[in-house]
This record gives sequence, C-alpha cells and structure tokens, in this order.
Amino acid sequence: MLKNKIKGLRKKGYSYSEIANKVKMSRKFAWKIAKDVKFSRKGKNRYHKKVKGIPIIIKIQNKTLTIPKIRIIGHLLFDGTVYNKNYNYIARYINSSRNLIEQFIRDMKEVYGISPTDLEEHSSYSKVTFKSKYLYVDLMNYFKSYSTSNLSIMVPNSIINSNRNIKLEFLKAFFEDEGSISATGRLMGDLKSKKIIKQLGDLLKEFGFKFGICSYKEPTGYMYKIYLSKTKDNLINFLRLGLFEKAIVTHGKNKGKTKLEVLKKAISKF
Repeated sequence: MLKNKIKGLRKKGYSYSEIANKVKMSRKFAWKIAKDVKFSRKGKNRYHKKVKGIPIIIKIQNKTLTIPKIRIIGHLLFDGTVYNKNYNYIARYINSSRNLIEQFIRDMKEVYGISPTDLEEHSSYSKVTFKSKYLYVDLMNYFKSYSTSNLSIMVPNSIINSNRNIKLEFLKAFFEDEGSISATGRLMGDLKSKKIIKQLGDLLKEFGFKFGICSYKEPTGYMYKIYLSKTKDNLINFLRLGLFEKAIVTHGKNKGKTKLEVLKKAISKF
C-alpha cells in the first residue's frame, strides 16, 4: 500500500521531498502520512548524512531590501525564530492565519528560492520551517538574535533609514503578528523589547499616528505595550496604510474574524 511505502521510506531516513519524488505525490501528502514516524537507527544516520549534510543553496542576495524580504525579516522577529543548534540552522514562522503562512512561503520562494522543510497545520495555528545554513547567515546580517527578549537587539539602520514602503511593511508585520484590536477599536501591540517598541513608535510618528507606550509585568518579565489613541483619524489612517490585511483575531468576542473586519466595524461606529 502507498501509505505503508511512505511510512517505510520515512523510517529509513528519507526526507519528505525524497519520498514525494519516489511515490509521485505531493510533499504535503507525504508529510501528513509520515509525520509521526520515527527514524530507525540506520534511518537516522542516513537522514543526517544524506539530507541534513547537504547545504540548501539560496539565491544570491542584494543589499537593497525588498517588500517580500522585509516581510520575512519582520515575521521572523515578531512571530518566529531563527537559530542554530548543533549545526541545525532553522528559520521558523508560526501564525494563526493560514493566509500569512502562505504569504511567508511565497516570499521565501521569491527571495531565497527555497521551499519549506516542514509545514505543520494545527487547529488554531500553522508552523512552517526552513532549514539552510546560507539562509541563517543572511538573516543574521539584520539581527544578531530574533528573540525580542534579547535586551541588546535593535532594529538596524538598514530598516530605520529605508524608504517609506519598507518601513510601512515592517510596521505591518508587527501589527499583523503582535498587534490586536479590541471590540471598541483600541489598537495596540506588545513586545518584550523596550528598545524595539520605542523604535516602532518613531516609525508610527513618521506616518502621523498618535500613540502612547506603557509597561507591565508578566511572570516571564516586563512587557512593553504601544497603543494608538482611539481617534477616528488614527483608525482611518491605519486602514488607509493597510496595516491589517491577512491577520485574524485569536481571542475574545471577535475570535476568528479578520482584524481588518473589526477595524472597519470600529470606524463605522464613530
């Protein structure tokens, strides 16, 4: 049977891409069938030698930032992770919006020319993973850590001093990943990094927003919140600039709706 063949290949240490090629099915289908299969001892050795041992090449990168690339960088900073553990180079993005995950995959293909290593779909979120040393090296040119709990990181000048469209797309990544909108139209976003929250505030000023910044304590440490003044001008400006597009609400009264729907409804009530 096809499913048994797929599981058998995975146990022997074949990657999902290799399996897909052998059985003439999609990589996603191979993953769904074999995602819970553990490697045998020989399979684990094969995987590390034949699959992980082959560096995944990326497209040659230009120094000039593009819209798709700043989206990648922003999403990895705000709702993702980039790390190297035991020579395992990972870039991973997690989000509750399937549309944002699909956009991220398209951007990775356009910018770096690579496809996902793993794609996990759960009831409330999706997780997409890319593995490449060359991808990791390029991404680390922008942030030395993609964890906003790292007190030393800041948004680099290559983004802060970039053109209007790049700055706007970086703000958009923040609000789609970390932003929220209440049922009454309060727009806000939270991070562990005080430095980056202040830099985001500087960008908001450039686009004419009125806002405030406050802090609060969580069991894991201090968090910093940036909140926009609840005025019709702020809401309309937010809508006009397209800072919500594909994100969805994950908690509260409007759970499951797009943040854009809630924003439009809040504007209509003024």
